[in-house]
Amino acid sequence: MKFLKTKSTVKQIETNFLNLAYIENEYNEKSRKKVKVALFVSKKQLIKSFKRNRIKRLMRRSYQLKKQIITLKKQKRYYLIFRYLKKKSTNFYEITKGFEHVIRKLGGD
Repeated sequence: MKFLKTKSTVKQIETNFLNLAYIENEYNEKSRKKVKVALFVSKKQLIKSFKRNRIKRLMRRSYQLKKQIITLKKQKRYYLIFRYLKKKSTNFYEITKGFEHVIRKLGGD
């Protein structure tokens, strides 16, 4: 992972079942995207792969719905890493609320 080699510090925001680690870097014109996103569900948290994949699909959809409320600083590039922390799977409503909460905290930082 190329972005981990930078001297930027990793900042974290956590809710009861969702963790967001993010890095701010200087934005250059060569890079097309201003925000890069990764979603993780640990095998230790959810053993069955179909449950992990379902949670990742729900997380991806929640991010797509809530990414409009992200207020980012100009001339910055962001790397966002979302990690699911719960031992049991949850419903779409809870995941969406968690994403909204974490994204609002990110904008207020």
